[in-house]
Amino acid sequence: MTETVAMGRLLRGILGDQEARVLLCDTTAMAQAARGIHGASNVCSAALGRAISAGALLSASAEEAPNSLTMTFKGNGPAGSLVVVSHGRKLKAYIDNPAVTLPLRPDGKLDVGGAVGSNGRLTVVRDLGLKEPYVGQTSLQNGEIAEDVAFYCTVSEQQPTLCGLGVLVSEGGVLSSAGLMVQPLPGCGEKILGSLEARAPVYADLSAHALEMTLEKMFEEFFRGLMPKVLAIEPLAFACDCTRERMERVLLSLGREELTDMMRTQHGAEITCNFCRTKHFFAEDELRALLAQA
Repeated sequence: MTETVAMGRLLRGILGDQEARVLLCDTTAMAQAARGIHGASNVCSAALGRAISAGALLSASAEEAPNSLTMTFKGNGPAGSLVVVSHGRKLKAYIDNPAVTLPLRPDGKLDVGGAVGSNGRLTVVRDLGLKEPYVGQTSLQNGEIAEDVAFYCTVSEQQPTLCGLGVLVSEGGVLSSAGLMVQPLPGCGEKILGSLEARAPVYADLSAHALEMTLEKMFEEFFRGLMPKVLAIEPLAFACDCTRERMERVLLSLGREELTDMMRTQHGAEITCNFCRTKHFFAEDELRALLAQA
């Protein structure tokens, strides 16, 4: 059964005469929940928060509903793989090595790119309810998440995208976490495009704005003069949908030989969910029953 750990918000809006689509999210509580679940360091908390926002924005950018999305950043950094899964507006996330710490960058900011790594791949799997899921892959640009996601949208989905992601972290926890995605629509005029380009530096400090303003206020301030219109405000949830039945399927996927070895050497098995860290224990007789089922 899915357990909701924390909530967030997503704003959908348009600019001009339906010339550009805006998605804006507040994932502060969700990033804090991820930090607590995984015992994440400051830099890994920032990476998780950015990725959660990116997952919410990418999922919301698909016109098909319902849809699910799995986004994997696999770089050469010490934090290892960073994974976000979104089912509609419910998200979960993990990072391989959440305790990794790194010195601050020369500009005083957390070195998310150093933790994730700039050499690697971003893989996005979209399940839109069709016969086969869509799988897209692009090279990581810098491991800082936002530029990687914008590059993926432009190259793999042929959708020019401005993406801003920000997480403000202190030793006490996540103070703010937010994401912004702007995508021009067919017929977008030069006025809108030029204005968005000129305002791009404002969006780079998203976490500071999120600390002081609501989504509605940010939307109004960021796009003043561009005829901003809010279409909807939607709830987001940070929740894991792992169940004992799902873990049984994981065990079955290991194969007969490994299950038999577990019964002989461990007299049971314990599986920990990567996303929520819940431990699921299976006694020897339960493994035997699974083996018979296999």
